[in-house]
Amino acid sequence: MDEIMDGAFANCQSLNKFIASDGDTELKLGRNGYNSDRGMFHECPLKEVYIGRNLVYGTTEYYGYSPFYRNASLEKVKFTDIPTEVFTNEFYGYTNLKEVSLGDGVKKIGDYAFSGCSSLATFSFGASMETIGNEAFSDCTAMTKLYAEPTTPPTFGTQALDDINKWECTLYVKGSAKANYQAAEQWKEFFFMEDYDFTTAIDKVPAEIPQSDTYKVYSLQGSLIKVTNDKAELSSLPTSLYIINGKKVMVK
Repeated sequence: MDEIMDGAFANCQSLNKFIASDGDTELKLGRNGYNSDRGMFHECPLKEVYIGRNLVYGTTEYYGYSPFYRNASLEKVKFTDIPTEVFTNEFYGYTNLKEVSLGDGVKKIGDYAFSGCSSLATFSFGASMETIGNEAFSDCTAMTKLYAEPTTPPTFGTQALDDINKWECTLYVKGSAKANYQAAEQWKEFFFMEDYDFTTAIDKVPAEIPQSDTYKVYSLQGSLIKVTNDKAELSSLPTSLYIINGKKVMVK
């Protein structure tokens, strides 16, 4: 599937989870309805969103700015290591959102992407993050844990981190990168900054991959490397980090 048309989820008032499965093709999303200026999931009481590929959608008022714009029920968002960007306004106004995890493929967080997410407590982003847009976290006053994996602190736009309480939120970074964050604008304002071993969050061997009918293997850059129905074949992959069924896996 590469497109979901306008009105596909209109009046779906029991839909609480959306999964854009892992893939190297973009998924195009339409509007809430044919005559609506609201996002595709405006009427859906979503609790969880899983994004395993790049999304394409209209970002103007006509399209509701984002398929997820101002969805007050959402609690958890996960990007795998395949998507490359969180768009402007994408999760704006999610007042009940509590946890966000962005994979290693994500390089940019757009302007106002999580603005107004006043319940957001835990946020993590992977090693490729480079840029955080204007007011990306404005009004995110409840954050207590921020995990930043890049060695080089991402740059940021105007007031990107201003509303995060630097006396209440702990910033977790690689031990080797701590000095970089302590010297970087805005990042150095975090009163609590702790070393974190990000490898503890990575699956180490293929044996830990959940059983599945199909295994899709991607590089960290999002290129499809292999598709197989035989889990044993994964052990023959060259030693490296891969994305297998949406999970970061070290094959030794």
